[in-house]
Amino acid sequence: YPPYLQMSTNHLPAPLPPKQKILNAAEGLFMTQGFRSTTIADIAYQAEMSPANLYRHYENKENIAAACVEHCLDEKNQMLRRILQSKHTNTATLLEAFVIALLRHTHDKAMSSPKFHEMCDAVMTLRPQVIHTMMSNLQAMFAEILARGNAKKEFDVENITLTAETLFTTLSAFSNPQVMHLLSATRI
Repeated sequence: YPPYLQMSTNHLPAPLPPKQKILNAAEGLFMTQGFRSTTIADIAYQAEMSPANLYRHYENKENIAAACVEHCLDEKNQMLRRILQSKHTNTATLLEAFVIALLRHTHDKAMSSPKFHEMCDAVMTLRPQVIHTMMSNLQAMFAEILARGNAKKEFDVENITLTAETLFTTLSAFSNPQVMHLLSATRI
């Protein structure tokens, strides 16, 4: 065939792997319909596959929800890591930027997806290790900021681990999706 008659596949996007199709479909449904109202059949339909095919990749809806939450947490961690790697004039400014970004991210998620907290609650109950990992990651990031402040002589934190845990615990009350509905974006 002459070149102008040959079909080019260079311009077609690569098809998503089945697991990614499932997660995309599930996340959209969990965010709009809620975790409890979404069925495996709904997810399979949205992912354009049979429920039997879906079960080849995920054992149940809870595993799918846990994978969705892990994906959301990974995105949040990447965003927070970028803040940690950015140049700030001092560590207090870095800590402030970190906290504000964390609160804004949670606020935006809660406001744009009212059913998000339902999925998180389900995962917290059914797969607590996912939440424990998130807690450990955030505490480690707070500890990194505090250690940086100590190294620059901007902070004088005696027990970095305990202070990071305290910061995380205090902030948790305000970064809860249910509480976020009470705050406006301008107050953050």
